[in-house]
Amino acid sequence: MKKQIIILWMIAVILPLSSFAQGVDFRSLTMQEALDAAAKEKKLVFVDFYTTWCGPCKKMSAEVFTRAQVGEFFNKAFVNLKLDAEKDEGKIAAQKYKVNAYPTFVVLDPEGTEVYRTVGAMEADAFVEKVRKGIDPKWSPEGLTRRYGKGERTPELVNDYALLMMEQKKYEEGERVIADYFGKLSDKKRVKPENFFLYSRYALNAVDPKADYMFANKDRFVKANGREKVEELLYNWLRQQIMPFISARVVSDTVVNEEKWQQLKEKIQCAALENGEYLMNLGEIAEVRLKGDLKEYLEVCREKFPRLESRDRFAVLIGFGVLKDQDEEVRQIAVDLLKGNQDVADGLSQRVLYMTMLDLEGKKEFRLRAAIDGVEKGKVMMSYYFKGKFVQEEYEFDNYLLDISIAGKDTLSAGIRFLCDELATPTARGNNQYPHFSFMIVPGEFAVLKLDLEKGKVPVVKWDRGGPVSHDFIRLNQDLLTPEEKAYNQLMVDNIIQGGDIRDYPEEFQASWEANKRKIMEFVRNNTNSYVSAVELAEHYIWFDENETERIYDRFPSSIQSNPYGQLLKRRLDNGREFRTGTKAKNFIKKDMNGKTVSLDRLKGKYVLLDFWGSWCGPCRESHPHLKELHKKYKDQVAFINVAQENVRDIAEARKLWKTAVKEDGMTWTQILNNEGREECDMIRLFGISSFPTKVLIDPEGIVVARMIGAMVDAGEVLEKALSSRSAN
Repeated sequence: MKKQIIILWMIAVILPLSSFAQGVDFRSLTMQEALDAAAKEKKLVFVDFYTTWCGPCKKMSAEVFTRAQVGEFFNKAFVNLKLDAEKDEGKIAAQKYKVNAYPTFVVLDPEGTEVYRTVGAMEADAFVEKVRKGIDPKWSPEGLTRRYGKGERTPELVNDYALLMMEQKKYEEGERVIADYFGKLSDKKRVKPENFFLYSRYALNAVDPKADYMFANKDRFVKANGREKVEELLYNWLRQQIMPFISARVVSDTVVNEEKWQQLKEKIQCAALENGEYLMNLGEIAEVRLKGDLKEYLEVCREKFPRLESRDRFAVLIGFGVLKDQDEEVRQIAVDLLKGNQDVADGLSQRVLYMTMLDLEGKKEFRLRAAIDGVEKGKVMMSYYFKGKFVQEEYEFDNYLLDISIAGKDTLSAGIRFLCDELATPTARGNNQYPHFSFMIVPGEFAVLKLDLEKGKVPVVKWDRGGPVSHDFIRLNQDLLTPEEKAYNQLMVDNIIQGGDIRDYPEEFQASWEANKRKIMEFVRNNTNSYVSAVELAEHYIWFDENETERIYDRFPSSIQSNPYGQLLKRRLDNGREFRTGTKAKNFIKKDMNGKTVSLDRLKGKYVLLDFWGSWCGPCRESHPHLKELHKKYKDQVAFINVAQENVRDIAEARKLWKTAVKEDGMTWTQILNNEGREECDMIRLFGISSFPTKVLIDPEGIVVARMIGAMVDAGEVLEKALSSRSAN
């Protein structure tokens, strides 16, 4: 076996490489086909175990395997194979070869026996050299171990063997290899270029004895290795030591830190580096930070930032997270610095800075990601109301994927409209109709959706994953849509396209409205742990009897009771407590249209239906024909009283508007104008009326048995139920 590997390695190294200049040729083969091909071609098999989510894997594919010199080596030496370690045969192979980190690169002989492996991304030349040595018996792990054990101590061998120990997580042994080698070198050999790896790779900080040795012998190192190379290393060590002193995290007023800082200053001065001005700028920040005044510290950061390297600005900015508990002025300066220096980093590091900035602002990020079926790219318009203002923001999407990031403090309902030519449907009015859907902006949540979009159709929104609030919103408004709601939603789209009037479909509207009401009320009752239930209960407060609303509120967890919607519900419940069903109705004494005194106490023994309305209220007026029918049917059992409130100050004008409306609506029963005598008896205040129309049903004992708010409530059903119940008892 060893002889076969040696022969294969010799072929890979010796044969000409010039014909392979197009990057690595990864073949579409099964594992067994690759092994068979390797045996036939007298090659080894190189396997790249990757995953679709692995950033370093993508980096290797894009920046290393595409390089000509990498292709020259790998195509000549190997049958190359890429396997997704989480799918199909790749998953099986990854389990067989115990792959648990990505990317992992495994070299196999034609029989499937592992020859070598390495893990992680690296630069192209370094990667080729690492694999070349890995399959060379002399430089393989076994070869290195054997040669080191026999006493060989060349710089290259010591370097590779120590690295091998580190890769195998034998850190103490690797450090011992370096320490032993360094300890036995003469002063002359310690400064030689072939041993510079001892300092550049194995002296991790300035307190390492090897670093102390370089500081003490700087001139000798410069002479042997060049000033730029030596000073770069010394600079990095000193910079590393300065960083704790310029961080917002530093403990500022201790003697220990002052002493350490003075020692470090002396070390910087003694180093006398040509690019020492960068260290001096950092030093000025450190001097101010040690005084403990955070505002002054941030101001000197603002002043020095233009003269600092990006990595130094990043090192300072990353520490700003500890300023979260400082006063608003300090936090705002820190936010401004973070906002103006996002370009010091990219990728994950930039995102960390962004999240730090949001945290200082008291904000959180909401992410919406949606896979779009049917449209590759285009733009969308997102709209929502924020603090009473209508906000519109435009975003673009590409590769069938919409990805939106929004930072804020408040949970908001928003809508998205797809402004794409592929989805534009011309309407009879000469404009275009575009698909749109609603969702919840929830700071701190990440919602992932799937959208089925079709021209002229209501979008189908499917939940994939994400936070509980946005999930419940999609569930309520998509998954739980009733057939009546779906039909009416599509009818509205068709009506817009055809240029019709949606008011021509009152029956369809009524069916959809009733289905929506039943759905929402059932959702609220059955999902008291949901934020969305609090939103819906607050928005549709009038649909629920207040006693039931209080029972639902009491079942909400404290986190929901204390949010803005929970607080609103609590205020409404408290304000309406004395007017609820089951309470004793307060007596009133008012004059009717004919000057006759009307009193609730005089009406005991009969049901009383109070209808609060106004001539200006369209829904009130629309309900009057039905009220006339109810009066005709129940006038012997129920006392009907209409109480009008006109929105004018002049009593004469109010009386004129009221009487005209009463006559127009043909109401022949008791009519009261609340504007008259309001100082002595205000029935609006007496019965806690906050919206019109509101109807209040009082039983013969003077107890409020129903409050009907809005024109959509069927007072006939309520009356029938109350009277039937009384008859049964």
